[in-house]
Amino acid sequence: MIRVAKLGERGLIKRIWAIITERGLSFSAVPKTFDDVIAYRYEGGYVVLTNDGVNEKTDKLPGMSWRDLGWRLGTTCVSDLAAKGCQPLGMLISLNVPRSMYVEAIDELYHGLIDAAQEYGFEIWGGDMGEASEVVADGFMIGLSRKEPIWRCGIRPGDVILVSGDFGLTGAAFHYLLKSGRAINEGHMRRILEAAYRPRARLELGLALAELNCVNAMMDSSDGLAESLHQLSEASGVGIVVHEIPAAKEALEYANANNLDVNELVFYGGEEYELVFAIEQRKVKDALDVLRDRGFHIRVIGKAFKGAGVFIKDHRGKLTRLKRGWEHYR
Repeated sequence: MIRVAKLGERGLIKRIWAIITERGLSFSAVPKTFDDVIAYRYEGGYVVLTNDGVNEKTDKLPGMSWRDLGWRLGTTCVSDLAAKGCQPLGMLISLNVPRSMYVEAIDELYHGLIDAAQEYGFEIWGGDMGEASEVVADGFMIGLSRKEPIWRCGIRPGDVILVSGDFGLTGAAFHYLLKSGRAINEGHMRRILEAAYRPRARLELGLALAELNCVNAMMDSSDGLAESLHQLSEASGVGIVVHEIPAAKEALEYANANNLDVNELVFYGGEEYELVFAIEQRKVKDALDVLRDRGFHIRVIGKAFKGAGVFIKDHRGKLTRLKRGWEHYR
């Protein structure tokens, strides 16, 4: 007998998929490699499907309201579609709660989900309910796209790696909330905690990138920047060198106040829902001009090369291999 912890999330997914394919079920959806969504072609484009969930024990942080948790459930599903350049359409929710739970808490969970629905423009269609020892909510979301979604497997050597903004805020929040970290100035702490309690999916940017038709691969950073870079590298069969650390100034300040390595906050915080994407070198300047004119905060952080692995390049040119990030069951 093999325990789940020995395989980890990625190993378990491969094992389950092997069982499915060995029983003769065909993979009729695109892509042909693992990604954050599945898409089915239809006459007018693509129907795009994803699902994600939240768990009271692992996802409801100290100080986080039920309304915040509902917002996060909607945001995490939208983020998967945003990373494919797809517009969310509607959502079903499977909700499992203990019978001792107060109904008002469920009200708040759904108010948070409705906040997200109104923010990102999707409908809530219903779902299913069951009983559990703690709150477990799973969302199934459908989106539409006129074009084929932007997969994570299209990076070519020489492509430039970009991200939608700054990193390290959620890493700082998790350290502060879970390890009793030292607070910094009030305004900066407010931004740090807001990043954890009310993360934002970069839907407008994802749709804009799809319109520009210049992105070779993309995914979100919900599992942390390091893990996202590794998954992009593996899916595309290229190596990636990071030459700029996209640290938020608040993360730098927090790291200094708590004697932390800011790279740990930037690369391994997770739950940030920023976009990580690749554009061909010759198209980067024009794309950045358009995106920045529209108010998007984009940072160039690295480049792809022929090879394998993910590395950080320091100011002296020294390369250091970047270890992998978050994985369930590890």
